[in-house]
Amino acid sequence: MTQRTPPSLLPTAPRPTDTRLAPGRILVVEDSPLNQMLVTAILTQAGHRADTAANGLEALMAAQAGGYDLILMDLSMPEMDGLTATRLLRDLPGPAGQVPVIAMTADTDETDRVRCRHAGMNDHLAKPIDRLLLLETVEKWLRAPPLAVNSPEASSEAPADLPDGVGPCDPAAPAAAGEVLDCEVLAQLAQDLDAELLADVLRQFVEETRERVARIAAETDRAILTREAHTLKSTAGTFGARALCAAARALEMACRASPADGEEREGDGAADAVGRLRDDIPRLAGDAIAAYRAAGYPV
Repeated sequence: MTQRTPPSLLPTAPRPTDTRLAPGRILVVEDSPLNQMLVTAILTQAGHRADTAANGLEALMAAQAGGYDLILMDLSMPEMDGLTATRLLRDLPGPAGQVPVIAMTADTDETDRVRCRHAGMNDHLAKPIDRLLLLETVEKWLRAPPLAVNSPEASSEAPADLPDGVGPCDPAAPAAAGEVLDCEVLAQLAQDLDAELLADVLRQFVEETRERVARIAAETDRAILTREAHTLKSTAGTFGARALCAAARALEMACRASPADGEEREGDGAADAVGRLRDDIPRLAGDAIAAYRAAGYPV
């Protein structure tokens, strides 16, 4: 596969103290309406204009129309994934093909970073999205000098300060065994969003989770089940449903390790884990919803 060198990865000059960053027009590419709502709310509160696209195909069409200063791109989406969309975007002529693209994904290991870089992405944000890191990254790339995608000055190396991506369901994150909610995540959300918006997004999270859990319980296609588990991992982490997030992550990994045809075979540990986790996730979702209510959230 041809490696596409993203636009400038050079460090930007220090921000003058007497100037302010002009608001940017940003395209948020995300298949989850919940994540769309959360990211656009953060950007709008910071003064930016945010549009949304539900998949890579919609993103490509929007980018072709032009006018965007930055694109925030999810990776795992139906119709067209974020990597494919970015490769095609980099082939567009003129400014549309040079817009900085920031990956937003719950997959944060070095292999995923390399895949993003090779597709032509400029930077990488881990999910759950950290508000301050999101805004800092947006500001950095809105300030970056525009260089041609394949210019000699551009670097194919990833910046050294990429986020580590440790989230509430990451194995490295400290947690008491069996903890249902991550109160620090919820406290941060309360700081980032006003009370009415937080209540709205939590209610939407609960509704979306109920629907997704029902699909997980009924789905047998491994590819679809993997995608559903991946999205549940991301949204549960964003809203502090720690135990549910960890189970969704485990289900995604088990799906990737199990037979592609989805048939459970005797002695197949991964397939056994898929079945066990599919049975366990509805209970964990119910525990999370009950914990929100016990904590006073109107869900």
